[in-house]
Amino acid sequence: MKNLFFVDMIKKVFFCNCGANLIGTDRLNDIEAYLKQMEHPYVVISDLCGCAIERKVEVNDLFVAADEALIVACYPRGVRLLLENCGIDCQSRKLSYLNFRELNNDQIFSSLSFFFAEESVNQSILEMGNASLWPSWYPVIDYSRCTACGQCADFCLFGVYQKTNNKVLVANPKGCKNNCPACARICPQIAIVFPKYEHSGAIAGSETIDEIAEQKRQNLDIDTILGSNIYKALEMRKAKRQSIIRNTAMQQAINERELALEEKTDP
Repeated sequence: MKNLFFVDMIKKVFFCNCGANLIGTDRLNDIEAYLKQMEHPYVVISDLCGCAIERKVEVNDLFVAADEALIVACYPRGVRLLLENCGIDCQSRKLSYLNFRELNNDQIFSSLSFFFAEESVNQSILEMGNASLWPSWYPVIDYSRCTACGQCADFCLFGVYQKTNNKVLVANPKGCKNNCPACARICPQIAIVFPKYEHSGAIAGSETIDEIAEQKRQNLDIDTILGSNIYKALEMRKAKRQSIIRNTAMQQAINERELALEEKTDP
């Protein structure tokens, strides 16, 4: 007989039908088909990365409504950072993760069955889509590692980051250049994660970080990207970013002026 304490507990699976094709369409379809045949509650999120920016309140509401959640997505560290961006306190909630980038489908199916082992059948299916054409490529910051040095903000040419006195923010995620993880490569604390990064490792959000190997990789990347004089290179990039911003603002002003002139000449 089921313990009455658990009768009203809501257990739900959240499945990110990833928009980055990290594991292939066939595998994603098979996972969703398995969830459907189980007849238990689940939510299909079409691109968690995009929804974590464009539908963050709705993502928060969905997770808060579940007492226990099993998340089928990519690296747990990256997923947690995305959820925290939606205002979800991952430490206080009962969340577990299945990384479809490291587990095969049979392992995922077995874990799903175990998750619902003592649950009665009561299927409800929700779908959350991300209709935007934006590829949802952007960084998330692991604040447990970040020291707010601001090197990423000085390096980025596209105004993605904003520096404050004691924190660096991803203020303009849509300004990020698609498939460019360069800021993560030079972060001295390995605190920047790109969940859609196609390779494994800390930049993709891997839970296990080989600090020595990452330091060697970072030294090589810094030499390649910035050269021997890091501070001079960062100052040059900062000046270039400011020039880009000025040119963008000037172009916007010209466009607005042209539009105003067109409206003024209309009969």
